[in-house]
Amino acid sequence: MKKIVLLTILFVTAFTVGAQEKMLIAYLYGDSSSYILNKPSGATVMTLPYDEPYMFSLSSPQDGWWKIHDLWNAADDEDPTSLAGSDTGEYWIHFSDLCLGSSNYGGQELHLRAAPHQDADIVFTFNQELILMPLDFEDDWVKVMVDGSDIVGWIENEWLCSNPLTNCC
Repeated sequence: MKKIVLLTILFVTAFTVGAQEKMLIAYLYGDSSSYILNKPSGATVMTLPYDEPYMFSLSSPQDGWWKIHDLWNAADDEDPTSLAGSDTGEYWIHFSDLCLGSSNYGGQELHLRAAPHQDADIVFTFNQELILMPLDFEDDWVKVMVDGSDIVGWIENEWLCSNPLTNCC
């Protein structure tokens, strides 16, 4: 129960604009270890095993890199994992190591759009659940790349699941 409350709070605050930077929650993706760097394209300061359900609080996307604010294992009810080892005081991860699931569990037809608004051209339509890698975000929209393709577009965050252990229903 504690885990559900924590994840709910993090998800609700992830898209709140205030005095703090706007955040995106995503989870670790891939079938090999992932690396946390001290700056975009910088030195490796931590290595994460691919078989752990890590989640991230992220901001400031730049050239495929996301700044990490918090890191935690979704399977634990513990506090966030300590970030350590960066001489810059910052921690970064590449978008190809992150993902979000689409939450169209009932087969709803979803659209990726050319820009972050409902009137933008549709670039891709799907009705199956997909793995999406986050590239950028703006207001209530996230720019994503469809896993295994070069399809890129914007989707409303209400259709995304940021937890690797649940279906976010």
